[in-house]
Amino acid sequence: MPTAATAPTALIVLGLGLAAAGCGGSEVTTPQSPPADATPSASGTAGPPPETELTIRITTEPGAGPSGEAEPSPVPSPSPSEPATWQLTCEPAGGDHPSPEAACSDLAEAGGAEAFEEVPESSPCTFIYGGPQVARVEGHVGDTSIDTEITKADGCELQRYEDLGAVLAP
Repeated sequence: MPTAATAPTALIVLGLGLAAAGCGGSEVTTPQSPPADATPSASGTAGPPPETELTIRITTEPGAGPSGEAEPSPVPSPSPSEPATWQLTCEPAGGDHPSPEAACSDLAEAGGAEAFEEVPESSPCTFIYGGPQVARVEGHVGDTSIDTEITKADGCELQRYEDLGAVLAP
């Protein structure tokens, strides 16, 4: 059975324990350095890399024209008639693309990376020729690598080209 002398000793030990817990060691933290792949943003501060980075080259095929039964489209789609090369970034919109905001909006509306998927060979396509333009697109949309060529040679390819809107025709 505890004696009267043990109670004050227990209180002192308890008090010292609480005091020691309250005086715990201090922790010094330093701000994190930006990741090595961080790029400066428009404001000059480092930020995450853009969600989308694409290199777009528009050329025309010399002597290209309708083949077989294909006939020119009655409404030609807008696109550069001279060769052009642009860099497009999205999130944030930028690069040297003539209309990066519109291009990023059209890319999102077209389905992002899915808009660059190849037309399956078994797809039935109309014989509509849209023009001699050829778009070569390389880069990435999110985590998806993009490396494709889009033409206006038939109805399926023409649809892919037009779905990308301002990305290929600013």
